[in-house]
Amino acid sequence: MKAKVITNDLSFLLGFRLGGIDGLILENEEEISYNFKNFTKEKDLALIIFSKYCYEKIKDEVENYRVENATPLVVVLD
Repeated sequence: MKAKVITNDLSFLLGFRLGGIDGLILENEEEISYNFKNFTKEKDLALIIFSKYCYEKIKDEVENYRVENATPLVVVLD
């Protein structure tokens, strides 16, 4: 099982890359939403990690997804 990171902070992403977790640096709401939707379609993805900034951009979309789906697990880190 894999994990992915969605963040706007290079340092945040680099910390996860050192642990073998890939991800994206994104700034605007459209990019964040588009990539979140793509990540949720990956069958072998177990975890999506959001930085607080990116989560806040699409909070309603993420919460709706969490209510309807058990996997991948979505977590927010500050």
